[in-house]
Amino acid sequence: MGDNEIVEENWDAMNKFMTYVNDTKYDHNSHITENGNYQWADWLSYEPLESCGGGINMTDKSGKTVRRPEAIVYWNYLSASYWAIDAAMMADMAAATGKDASKYQAMVEAAKEYMKNTFLKPDGTFKTEILNTMQTPALFALKNGLVEGKAKEDMLARLRQNFADHDGCLQTGFLGTSILMATLTENGMADIAYDLLFQRKNPSWLYSVDNGATTIWERWNSYTLESGMGPSGMNSFNHYAYGAVCAWIFETAAGIAADPACPGFKHIIMKPVPDKRLGHLEAEYNSAAGLIKSAWKYEGDKWVWEFTVPEGAKASVTLPGETEVKEYEAGTYKIEK
Repeated sequence: MGDNEIVEENWDAMNKFMTYVNDTKYDHNSHITENGNYQWADWLSYEPLESCGGGINMTDKSGKTVRRPEAIVYWNYLSASYWAIDAAMMADMAAATGKDASKYQAMVEAAKEYMKNTFLKPDGTFKTEILNTMQTPALFALKNGLVEGKAKEDMLARLRQNFADHDGCLQTGFLGTSILMATLTENGMADIAYDLLFQRKNPSWLYSVDNGATTIWERWNSYTLESGMGPSGMNSFNHYAYGAVCAWIFETAAGIAADPACPGFKHIIMKPVPDKRLGHLEAEYNSAAGLIKSAWKYEGDKWVWEFTVPEGAKASVTLPGETEVKEYEAGTYKIEK
């Protein structure tokens, strides 16, 4: 709890790696001797530039299979997105270990400017048109704060329409799904996040459950009613990637989240985002600080929430639909709204 040893042990290696990333801007062709002209990218998504399904290829005039130029652009965009995300984590780790974080704070801004100038138009649409038809590119733009004002409003509207066009289903793969639910919620689209949680068509989590899943599948189509078992060469029925939804259920639906500035849940961020369709929820997390509880239910139009802050901890609480933050000491509380 608050132990920085692992950061100190690996700082030089991480710093060296990030210097390399920064120098090359994570450009695909700069790393081609290492990547073999291939990227996993948003692995096993249902989107058009998905690597496993061959969407990254095209046939040239001589009949040879080659990489689609749009795929290279997409890979560079995803890589640059992680350039910014990783630099931000480095800045946080620098601050936590008493190092100068300014190098990495500047790197974050440089990465964002690079993405804005290279991939986006001033109106917030992507210069490479096919990216405007996909969910994952918009999610990373929103997560990294690349758009604001009307450009952001329009991107959110396009993203909302994209989900509608796909019959209320997600299309994201390993990378997009990892940020999907939190990014939607943080950008005023918690209703869409809950739509995805409740979705029972393929692809969705409950489609897997309805077809016998007791653990998270590697593929959205590890098994389908129409086609049976997915490809046997790579088809795990107990895989980590799409399990990112569980973190969202705890942090957002239940409202139990850690404060990065105060490790070990000594300070808890409790900001539940309920949905009447769920009806009720009970969650417990046995944190390093003690047992945290959150349970809410709807009684007609009334929302009733009980939560417990363990001894020695504090919580910053924001009620649904409000912005005011109230501080709570250890104890058990009941709120009706």
